[in-house]
Formats: sequence, structure tokens, C-alpha cells
Amino acid sequence: MLAHDADALTRILTSHREAVAAARLAAVRRAHDDEHTRHDCEAPLRDVALPLLKDWSRRLAVEGYPTSIDDLLGCRPPALVFRLAPRGGPESFLTLGCEPGPAVRFRITVDGRDAGGDVQIPLAELRAPVVLDRLARFVEAALAATIPKRSDCGG
Repeated sequence: MLAHDADALTRILTSHREAVAAARLAAVRRAHDDEHTRHDCEAPLRDVALPLLKDWSRRLAVEGYPTSIDDLLGCRPPALVFRLAPRGGPESFLTLGCEPGPAVRFRITVDGRDAGGDVQIPLAELRAPVVLDRLARFVEAALAATIPKRSDCGG
């Protein structure tokens, strides 16, 4: 019985070592892919998207809607995050994330929920009109979420 138990333990340890080696290899590949993705994507996002985000941020601030832009292009995963946080309203995010391909994924989150604006475009197609379209959809959804809902109690 002891030999059988030792064989089982040997199989478990061997399997574990193989899984650890595979996980390490996958992590190295992800890091390599992330680094290439970041290098391909960083300059176009800074050149095309960042000026538009900054302009809309200033304009929204003048109208009383606080915003911020998180430049996470040097991070993993590389991204720009446009935040709209109206006083008394839900916080919303438009994330422009770099992905392998290379591509840019636009993700809209309103009040912690996906707002259905998840779109991926090839990096080669990133132009100001594309960014403006996604930015406009985001701002519309974020501002709509600030409108008080009618209460079911006769309010």
C-alpha cells in the first residue's frame, strides 16, 4: 500500500510542477505580448485620444461635471481611463484599453455596470471621429444615469 501511495504522490507532484512551469511560461508570454501591445498602442492613444479626452474634460468641468483622466499607458494592461463623477450621481468610466492585435477596446461602465458600449477596433483605424463617437456615447450614458428615477411610492 505504501508504494501505491508514493506513486500517487509522485504523480501529483509531477503534475503540479508541470502546471507551475506552464503558468510561468504563460506569464512570460503575456508580459512579452503586453510590452509589444503597449509600445504599438501608446503613441496613437496619446496622439489621437488624449487631446480629445482633455478637451471634453475641460468642457464638462465648466458645465459642473467633474472629470479626470487616468493615464495608465505605462501599466499592464495599458489604458486611458476617462472618469465622469457628477456630484450626487454615479461614477462612470470610459476605458480605452490596448489589446493584442494591435487593437483598442472601448469599454463604458456606468455606476459599476457595463453599459453595453464594449467595442474593439484595430489600432490602424483609430482616428478622432472614432474616439469622438465613443466619447459621445459614453457622456450621454453617464449623464443619463444622473437623472433621478421616479419612485414607485407616488414620487
